[in-house]
Amino acid sequence: MVKKPTIKLSLLAAFVLLSLNAFPQKRFIPIDGTNIWINTIGLENRKEGQPVVVFESGYGTPMDQWDRLLEGASGLAPLITYDRPGIGESAPDQELPTIKNVADKLLEVLNHLQIKPPYVLVGHSLGGMYVRGFARYYPQVLAGLVIIDPADFTETRQNKRDYYKPLGWDEARIDKTVLEIEAGLTNRNKEAPQSIREEGEVLADLRKTEFKEITEHALPNIPVHIITGGRFDAPEASRTKENEAVFRSKMRIRVGRWMDVVQSVDKGMLLYSGDAGHFVHYDDPELVVSSIRLVLQDYELLRQKKEK
Repeated sequence: MVKKPTIKLSLLAAFVLLSLNAFPQKRFIPIDGTNIWINTIGLENRKEGQPVVVFESGYGTPMDQWDRLLEGASGLAPLITYDRPGIGESAPDQELPTIKNVADKLLEVLNHLQIKPPYVLVGHSLGGMYVRGFARYYPQVLAGLVIIDPADFTETRQNKRDYYKPLGWDEARIDKTVLEIEAGLTNRNKEAPQSIREEGEVLADLRKTEFKEITEHALPNIPVHIITGGRFDAPEASRTKENEAVFRSKMRIRVGRWMDVVQSVDKGMLLYSGDAGHFVHYDDPELVVSSIRLVLQDYELLRQKKEK
């Protein structure tokens, strides 16, 4: 009779400890003398060889943007979110946020935390381009990619013109529109902090080369998903029928190119949410969680196949 309460208390204590390990653990870590703000969930419970899911945020966007899906994803694998240098809570450093530098910095974060591969990288917008670039330099450590409405690393200058042709525009109007958009992208966020401006400058330089740093290197044969939202989310002043027609044309053409990307690997998938805008992980977090689940399952199938 005396031992029963003791057993119950021991089980309760064990449950509490396991639960605490699943809570977010936000903190700074020093990387090359720069304080980087990170959040880890469930690392203490990682199984041998289990992939860790790492989130790469969009242009100038802090890691808190992922909060709506972390609870759902935490039951699938250990998770890491972080702020790139100069973004959110992380201090700036002296390096340009090139594809290679961002990949190297992320590896330093993971090495500091003593987290061995494999990794599933989940990137949104500019972060989607960054995780695709990571696969160019460090394919051997990856278990999969989830790329959410990316800064379009498949886009060429001709593609930018193609978006307007279904609308019946003449060549002069297309030329003028493309030039105006390029000028707007170059000049945006001029009053923003330096680290954010630098991310925009890096993206602009990659567009000028049609993303050759990425596109000239094939994806590793790992599960790769591209997720996009189909909701027209323009500001009220820009919500004209013509602008929506341009948006729909862009979506049709981009989806075709993204299909080519996911079809280049054995376990590729293109996911579309008509209810979501650019921030798919905010508007439809369940879709992104489902994508991560499928990537993890397919990675395990590929791993088992290799071992046979």
